[in-house]
Amino acid sequence: MPTIDITMSEELQAALAPPKCLDLRLPKPGKTELKLPTGGTIKPIPDITKGIPTDCSMNFNLALQIAPIMASMECLLKVLDFLGVVVELVVKIADPLVLPPSKLTAVIEALPKLADKGTKLLPCINMVIAPPLNIVPFIKSLLLMIARMLRCTAQTLKSAIEIMDGIGLDFATAQQNGNDALAQQLECAQENAQLAMDGAMVSLDPVMILLDIAKPFLALAKVELEIPQIASDGTLDGMKSALEAIETFAQLLEDIASALPG
Repeated sequence: MPTIDITMSEELQAALAPPKCLDLRLPKPGKTELKLPTGGTIKPIPDITKGIPTDCSMNFNLALQIAPIMASMECLLKVLDFLGVVVELVVKIADPLVLPPSKLTAVIEALPKLADKGTKLLPCINMVIAPPLNIVPFIKSLLLMIARMLRCTAQTLKSAIEIMDGIGLDFATAQQNGNDALAQQLECAQENAQLAMDGAMVSLDPVMILLDIAKPFLALAKVELEIPQIASDGTLDGMKSALEAIETFAQLLEDIASALPG
């Protein structure tokens, strides 16, 4: 059949042209963190089950974290309140300009305050001196939760690695055949897979921080745990090594949890 060349306008040619990778590229979330009044810092835990993290999802996750953290600071504030009275008393007693009779008066006046503040502090003290029976089931469920989060990170990382492995050969074939359009699409998919891997590694840091925060609770349950440093150099081989380390550590947490009663 004879072919007929049809002249198209530049606007129509641009509309029919395959999309560029820049148009399909996924956005990278910005740095998001919240400084606590105690001096620490919390970072959002990306929900990788809902796709690559965004600024909005990171900030909403941070908001969900800060509420229980503020609630958990109740005992700390009671301790500081009690120590405030103690420090004030010690300063008065240690002051060389304050005469002995006045020092005795300061002690007598401070006793009711100390008793009041100490009574409010007793539940917090008993939690450490005589840990409640539900501390072990809490640790068990906490370890299992963290192990599940690690499994989610591993699954996302594994999927991205499989995509990267598959694209590599197709990309080389497309270049050899001179199929530039397909090569551009594969290159874009490769970049998005790389972003997915990077996002999975970003989600790993807060999980490890959560384990570090849990160390005092682990000690109450007599659980000794060495937290590994899991990182990657960004290469495909580095990601595969990180994946193996994540799966190994998740299995360790599951084994420890299974040995705990409750």
